[in-house]
Amino acid sequence: MEQKCVHSCKGLCSALEVAEHRELETIAQYRQYAQGCEYPDVRELLDTLIADRERSVRLLQEKRESLNARFSAVDRINDSFA
Repeated sequence: MEQKCVHSCKGLCSALEVAEHRELETIAQYRQYAQGCEYPDVRELLDTLIADRERSVRLLQEKRESLNARFSAVDRINDSFA
């Protein structure tokens, strides 16, 4: 999923979406490894990595929502002058 940054974020920013997508792919892969792993220490490490990646996904989602709200507010302000 290779995408270039267009450096015009409003409505076009894909960097956070791409990062979120990659994190979700990694989580799925780690879960697959953890399910097949019989060694407790390795499984525990993979579970920790999964939890860390899930926190990253939440952070990415929160930031995307924050930016969307900010862009929406700017749009409303601009529309009030039109």
